[in-house]
Amino acid sequence: TTVQLASYVREVFGAQYTRRFVHAFTICGSLVRYHLFDRAGGSISQQINIRKNRRTEELFIRILQAYLSMDPTHLGFD
Repeated sequence: TTVQLASYVREVFGAQYTRRFVHAFTICGSLVRYHLFDRAGGSISQQINIRKNRRTEELFIRILQAYLSMDPTHLGFD
């Protein structure tokens, strides 16, 4: 999954020359992993089981809310 995602991110960088980095996340069942790619490589979070307990569910919702409220600079646009 990570290799396929990195391929998609490469296409984004190729199409958007002013882009500095790309945020991404993968969901597989109840497991979520967050990715941040820049032109030099990427970093990946540990897997989070969003159904483990109430705290992890709230963490997932807060991360999505933060992502949706980001301005273009925080989304990686120059």
